Amino acid sequence: MPSNVLVNDTVRIKVKFIDYNPATQQQEPVSPTSVNVIIKNSDDVQIVSASATSITSSEYYYDFTPTDADQYSVQFTGLMADSTQIIVNQNLYVSDPDEEFKPTITLREDEIISFGADIAPLYVDPDEILRIFPDSSRLEIAELVHGFSNEINSIFEIKSDITNPIDLIASYGVSAFTMTQYIKASAACELTRIYGYGGDDELSIQLADLKITNRNTPRSNITRSNATTWCQIAAALRKEIIAKRVGIKGVQPKGLPKHKGFSPSGTLDPETGSLIYINDSNTYGGRDLSRPGLPSVDGDDPIPDRGLRRYD
Repeated sequence: MPSNVLVNDTVRIKVKFIDYNPATQQQEPVSPTSVNVIIKNSDDVQIVSASATSITSSEYYYDFTPTDADQYSVQFTGLMADSTQIIVNQNLYVSDPDEEFKPTITLREDEIISFGADIAPLYVDPDEILRIFPDSSRLEIAELVHGFSNEINSIFEIKSDITNPIDLIASYGVSAFTMTQYIKASAACELTRIYGYGGDDELSIQLADLKITNRNTPRSNITRSNATTWCQIAAALRKEIIAKRVGIKGVQPKGLPKHKGFSPSGTLDPETGSLIYINDSNTYGGRDLSRPGLPSVDGDDPIPDRGLRRYD
């Protein structure tokens, strides 16, 4: 809608008809069969009732020349092929040298609107962290949450086409609470570096001879119970998540030497049933080969079994 319209100026009022498509969940242009325009003044008296001119199948316009300074209401009515109607309302403010009309509701100060795109997934609502760091913005927090949500996806190898990733993460034994708390703590850790709420290494209060100091003492093993900062809580929770993701396959024994004719029972003393351990006398001295049940040693065996007793 043009601004600073004066009396006897011809103004072109344009309209574009769009509708919501529930299948795609997007707004799409629609093509009405006919469009009528009605213009009324501030006293609700009809000034114009005519047909609008087509620019495209979904865009129309009407050229209006006001003769009086006033606030006019403009209504476009598009008639669809299925007999439904789409109504679009606009306001037109016309002034003259003696009287000025302008919108009664205006911005009192400049407003900055930020748009964030492609920040899915978000496993934590940014408003939950905004209450802790009110000086930050939703977009700043959302970008941090998005980054750590992607980290969770990479740890559990979650693809973008998975409809319910929370259930997949739960199958590894990681609860949704642990996951969301890790993302919150990690985002708060990064925000602490900027805004410094509760992230100082040392806080002290002194009143006369009384002095209280709270130090962030380094720890070799950080857990939920001894963590004192957001970064330490995030580290403890991440360690829990990684522990659920890693299995026993990382420590499987492989390639151990085997001996011909050796059985698991050969590691036990046939007289006492106790485990046999190596000691100096059996390592550097001879063995009593007359003891029954002890495995024999071939000269070609690279790793002979000595069959030593624990109590030698």
